Amino acid sequence: MHSPARCIANLVIAFLLFPASAWAWGSDGHKIVAVIAADNLTPAAQTHVASILGVSTDKKAIATAMEEASNRPDFEFRDEDKSTAPWHFIDICLQDRRADVPARCPGGNCVTAKIDEYSKRLKDGNYDRFGAAGDLAFLIHLVGDIHQPLHAANDADRGGNCVMVESRSRETNLHAVWDTTVVRRLEYDIDSGRPETTAHKLELAYASELTYPSGKDANSWISADDIAWESNQVARSEIYDPLHIPIEPCQPTVNACLNPVGRPVELNSAYLDRADKIAGHQLAKAGFRLASLLNEFWTQPARPNEAAHAANLAPAPVISSSTVAGQIVGNRRSKIYAWPGCSTYDKMAPENRVLFPSREAAEQEGYRAARNCP
Repeated sequence: MHSPARCIANLVIAFLLFPASAWAWGSDGHKIVAVIAADNLTPAAQTHVASILGVSTDKKAIATAMEEASNRPDFEFRDEDKSTAPWHFIDICLQDRRADVPARCPGGNCVTAKIDEYSKRLKDGNYDRFGAAGDLAFLIHLVGDIHQPLHAANDADRGGNCVMVESRSRETNLHAVWDTTVVRRLEYDIDSGRPETTAHKLELAYASELTYPSGKDANSWISADDIAWESNQVARSEIYDPLHIPIEPCQPTVNACLNPVGRPVELNSAYLDRADKIAGHQLAKAGFRLASLLNEFWTQPARPNEAAHAANLAPAPVISSSTVAGQIVGNRRSKIYAWPGCSTYDKMAPENRVLFPSREAAEQEGYRAARNCP
């Protein structure tokens, strides 16, 4: 039985860390995945991506647009709709077997089910409230998420969020270290720290992968459940085992937040060097596999009218008649504006708030209305 002091500490940790539990790879990691995917799209898939994201079929333009789209689920959609937070991970316990994976996604409210859903929506042209561009942004982002090992693992610690660490990193928990620290180390290890250059170098390093026993290219898309299980095994062998973190009884439906070690774990240079290599491999696989997935369901070029069709399926919200001058507040980071009555109106960070006298003024500056407003 855990001591009262440890229980209190765990509750404090849970309160502080839960909001960040779904931020896989950080901004740069998702950009790396997007660039690798863009480089490996077929000409047919390129036309669909270009149509949906509203850019030319030039490879660089597509890569830039996919980079920008890759972080919308974290910086935009999460603020608009808090119910999307569980879509970024799946709590597969360390003691689970492959057959347990489907049961770890109750109600289809996890990363594996959402990858399958958005793949089908994009293939069928049946978009949801986020529109074609939003649905593609989710798919780009979630394929990155599922390759972050701690987004497919749980040791009663919220995927490492509750495991405190000692290292030279500014991050204080294991999950955050794998989200951002190892990616930044990787970037500066192989180039000047730019995600685009890192992506191209990882692409060259991992372009010739070994094949599975079945003969299928390991960089090809398999299934979301299989990839989640693969990531879970990476978490166990490359993250938990080297740190001698014991396996705790795990019930994903219980909102536990334990540090199974009971103290901060030390991340020495050897561990972090190995982590950089694992992260590089996972990011490269995510990029190649995302391209493979898009290439699989977009085998024919987009028709000229598809871009207009996609745009028309994301209707703008109706502005409240009570909106008056001075009530429009924009988020300089997400380029979204809101008004009183919107759930995000009072939640924008002060440093990101921009006041506009009218809706028209906001839109002239490139902002769009939030979708969750009355």
